Amino acid sequence: MNETSLIICFIINIVVCFGIPLGALVYLVATKKKAEKSFFVGICIFLIFQVFFRMPLLQYVLSKMDWYNIMNSTSPIAYGLFLGLTAGLFEEVGRFLGFKIFLKKNLRWIDGFAFGIGHGGIEAMLLVGTSFIQRLIILISLNNGTFDPVKIGVSEESVRASFLVTTNIMVLIGGLERIFALTAHVGFTLIVLYGIKKGKLIYLGLAILVHAIVDSTVAIFPKIFGIGIIGIEVFIGISAIMFFIYIIKSRKFFRILEGVNIK
Repeated sequence: MNETSLIICFIINIVVCFGIPLGALVYLVATKKKAEKSFFVGICIFLIFQVFFRMPLLQYVLSKMDWYNIMNSTSPIAYGLFLGLTAGLFEEVGRFLGFKIFLKKNLRWIDGFAFGIGHGGIEAMLLVGTSFIQRLIILISLNNGTFDPVKIGVSEESVRASFLVTTNIMVLIGGLERIFALTAHVGFTLIVLYGIKKGKLIYLGLAILVHAIVDSTVAIFPKIFGIGIIGIEVFIGISAIMFFIYIIKSRKFFRILEGVNIK
């Protein structure tokens, strides 16, 4: 195990998880009038609909129901579709309500971009970045001899064994996945926002459907087809590229709709 290179990789991932969303916030505050409001509403919507509603529902309510546990253990396709659909429903409906209730006057393309970065950024920082920080601290403590198994609750041998099978590529893939996820969050937000500006709910349905497909496929691939982490990341990367193309092209769509009255 090359501890120094692993430490560098964890630092890179932490910079990705925290640096991209916080850097985007600084950019929005400095150059885009009032877009930071959309950024913070995006954060709040993720916390409300994912952290406070969906995640507890899955972990503390559905996990105690027989049908859910049976589906989890016997039908990976149905389970993956269920997880993907609930993610799509909670997140996309949350985005829709965020703009409809809190951002009625913030319906520009840059507002969609800011909302998506805030939404995906808090996920990266809270659910992923903090994990990287914890692992970095443990790795450094192993490296300098200050590791305390009592505080961690795991023996030093077990922790060292886990790091021995951790490669630089495995760690960096985690940071790359966050970049892909941030791109997808912005793409989903702009689809929902475009539908609001057009006054057509079909775009909300489209965002829910695409979100469900992407998330469920990631859950189904390894269990049904035996596709490993590299294959999954290739799929996510291709999806992110498609979202990135839409993000760029959607600026033109929003300019065409400039001046449309939103009810």
